[in-house]
Amino acid sequence: MQKFERKEALLRQLQKKALPLRLMKLANEYGCSVKTIRRDIEELVTERSAPWFILNGEVYLDLARQTQIELEGYWFTSEELFSLLALYSIVDELAEGLLAGHFLEIKKRILNLLGPNDEGQTLIQNLKIIPIAQPTVKSSSLNKITAAISHQQRLLIKFWNRHTNQVTLREVSPYQLVRYRDRWFLDGHCHQQNALRSFSLEAMIELTHLPQKILPSDFQALQNYFQSSYGIFSGQADKFAILNFSPYQARWVKDQQWHPKQTAKWLEDGRYQLTLPYKEDLELIQDVLKYGPEVEVISPPELREKVRDKLKATLKVYE
Repeated sequence: MQKFERKEALLRQLQKKALPLRLMKLANEYGCSVKTIRRDIEELVTERSAPWFILNGEVYLDLARQTQIELEGYWFTSEELFSLLALYSIVDELAEGLLAGHFLEIKKRILNLLGPNDEGQTLIQNLKIIPIAQPTVKSSSLNKITAAISHQQRLLIKFWNRHTNQVTLREVSPYQLVRYRDRWFLDGHCHQQNALRSFSLEAMIELTHLPQKILPSDFQALQNYFQSSYGIFSGQADKFAILNFSPYQARWVKDQQWHPKQTAKWLEDGRYQLTLPYKEDLELIQDVLKYGPEVEVISPPELREKVRDKLKATLKVYE
């Protein structure tokens, strides 16, 4: 009997039979050593929070943990189940139904295990995620992408480039699915461009699975390309933006992470200076503009000039 099969059989036996049970008897039943049975039980306790303990060569029920709730061979406290239910609800709402089919049954079981009261349902109803200007993404697209990533298969994507207003076909090796600011993106290798690219899901018109396996990915190369610069725009960061926030706005910005490699310091006059790496400046300019007079771009000069031009053009609209 393989280890996994033995542990599952042992799990069912300990759940059904009256305890205590002698380790020697269990070892004889499963045709293994007492040491092996002891290790199996200790792993069940460690990995699944099973409510048992071993003393003087016998397995006992841990009375201090017998109130835990068993779900699919794992034991949880009611607080842990509430947290699991909350996590399911949050992830499913963020994924716009992506996980509904996968978690529907287990969600029902959790609600049943929590008892006849309405606490679980109340928790779900009072978890609110409010997206702002979130584009519509088909759940079927999300499912196709997650399946392609899981099976390491390429995708053929009919993609609308909104900058050029052109529709093209792209063969892509999908690497990672990203949710960023209420939008979904697929990071992968574009075989037409022979380069890493990021594709927004709402601009995908049609997706088809291809039989070819994906081009192997280099994790460090992915990190450098997709996460070295500010925002969703990809590429190796080659510039640093220095932003000075007013003492008032600093009350909020000091607790924000704009980039994993950002640096910050307080200035003598009470302003808060944030320095962060970037490559493309479009998204950075948009974020700077929303703070109005509460932020000043110090450098580089070309970024400062672009922000000033945007402010002038905006003011002209209202004149």
